[in-house]
Amino acid sequence: MSPEEKEGLEVQMMEQRTTLRLEEKRQAREMVNSSIAETTRPVKVTLLDLPLEILAHILVHLPFTSVVICQVVNRHLQVLISGSAKLQYYIHLGIYGMVDNPLCDLPVSERLNRLLMGQQRWEELDHDYYRTIDASIVTDRRQSQYSTTALSVLCGGGVLRQVQIPSEADQEAEWKERTVPFLITPGRSVFDQDLEILIIAQPRTVYTNAAQPHTVHEVQVQLNRLSTGEPHPDVQRAISFEIRDGFEELWATVECVGDNLVLVLRDNMEGPELDNQVYVYVYNWKTGEQKMAISAPPNSYRFPLFLAMHTFLLPNGTTGELEYWQIPQSSSETTSGQPFFILSLPPLFSGNVFRRIMARAGPRPTSGLHAMSKPFYTDPHHAIVCLSVVVGPVDWAQGAVHFVIFVHRNSLVGYLDTFSTLISSDERPTPVPYDDWGPSACRWFSESTDDYVMGWIGGTFGQKHVPRPNGAAPLLLLNFNPIDVAKALVSGKHISGEKARGEGDQGVDKDGGWRDVGENQGQQYTEKDKEVSSHQAGTLGVSSDLFTQGRAIGPSPSEPQLWTRAVIRGLDPLNDPHRCFESTVYSSLPYTVCSSQGGYGFEHLNLDEDYILGTQVNENWHHMKQLHVLHYG
Repeated sequence: MSPEEKEGLEVQMMEQRTTLRLEEKRQAREMVNSSIAETTRPVKVTLLDLPLEILAHILVHLPFTSVVICQVVNRHLQVLISGSAKLQYYIHLGIYGMVDNPLCDLPVSERLNRLLMGQQRWEELDHDYYRTIDASIVTDRRQSQYSTTALSVLCGGGVLRQVQIPSEADQEAEWKERTVPFLITPGRSVFDQDLEILIIAQPRTVYTNAAQPHTVHEVQVQLNRLSTGEPHPDVQRAISFEIRDGFEELWATVECVGDNLVLVLRDNMEGPELDNQVYVYVYNWKTGEQKMAISAPPNSYRFPLFLAMHTFLLPNGTTGELEYWQIPQSSSETTSGQPFFILSLPPLFSGNVFRRIMARAGPRPTSGLHAMSKPFYTDPHHAIVCLSVVVGPVDWAQGAVHFVIFVHRNSLVGYLDTFSTLISSDERPTPVPYDDWGPSACRWFSESTDDYVMGWIGGTFGQKHVPRPNGAAPLLLLNFNPIDVAKALVSGKHISGEKARGEGDQGVDKDGGWRDVGENQGQQYTEKDKEVSSHQAGTLGVSSDLFTQGRAIGPSPSEPQLWTRAVIRGLDPLNDPHRCFESTVYSSLPYTVCSSQGGYGFEHLNLDEDYILGTQVNENWHHMKQLHVLHYG
């Protein structure tokens, strides 16, 4: 091969190698670009692709009703939710209207077990233990005060007797006694502050002139720790003031939420000839600062009721109005000296007057953190408010008629949005008529039925109410939790007031009467169809033949079997045979009714988060003989 040919071959081979290297680089670039495109392509990730721990954390931040929906629409979620103690605990807290206590160190599984067991006992009115505590106390005319943990009884001469309510079956219950001169009422604020409130009023005679001596009351608000009886460490300045109006018997009620303390002072004596002055004061109990002093009409207010941390209700016992008052949150805020919103009760028939309105709802609104050891507590936002209303002729000698109203606290709060145009801070607001707010949210009763006194406000806590028996009868539990009502409806256990559309309609007979149809402890039962006349429309919807007669203390195995029913009547007319109101009063708030198996002979009943407290007294009602603790929670 000639040198020229050899050189040409080398050039050709070099060109081929160059072409080959360029092709390899091209192919490499294509592979890299393809790999990059593959890795950057969007990947579809759904909720179900998340790790189970993250998914459970997301679900627990949804409304509990949404978690229940997730449980029934997807098999993967159903397995996750049903197998998670945390999610089951969260769901059942919502179902039963409870709130978790983040300061409790019990494991979630134990909290869930306690919640389910306690609620089952409440649903069946089947206590886990029963304790009797001897008392032998002669009480003051004023009512005794009790809390979640203690009962305080005010005796004559300023003697205060207290006992811790046993939370365990074998816990000792020992009465302790101390003397607090001129004590007129004890109060409690347990959940947030472990606070005991003692209202002391010492009378002093002042001689403005020799002929007309005048009585002045020096009022002191004593604030102690309930657990120790020692002065509360958060108190910076004592609360004290003078009242110069004469009172035959000074009487006080006090409510405390957060830093706010509302005190109502008035004469405990009643009558048409008395023009009793009422004082309402609002303090920051820690600093001693007076935030409000309300100029109250005579005979008007008795019980303040907190709706939120800085909003409270004053039922006006002379006008029949529910007044909303706002507490200033800082010293720079000013108050108008009048309610900012008002709800009216139904107008009265000519010649009648409102004589008294009392209110109770438990627990009070709180800051949400509790130092107590309980793993959960009742949600105050959903609690039921019990209003005891007394109506009678202008002539007090003709007697009076008692009614009771139940309405959820969150309904009363919600009306501030519903009727926001009627809120006024400059002048007295226009009241909202009852027909605009009440029929759908309230449930009315005539206070006394054949077997029970409905308006015993101490029998209200959470969404439950226990009416006081007239003599010996099984305990009744009214439950206004809408989820419990729905559960009773699903199981077919209900009393309906809807008109029949046909003979086959469940719960209604062919003539439009009420019929009870349901399932009890696994056994099908059908009560005899019965007409319910108009005078029964405001009662419990149960007849006295369900209860044994006679007098007994404690449960008896011979009593009727347990039953639970929901009452879901539509617009139910109130039993008003004395024509107290101008027109027919309607209400429709549904509830369930549960009866205990045993008969009890308690003269007083108090309801709290974990127990029913029954009191046995003697004939004059001022000698407390025994306390009976029926523990459910």
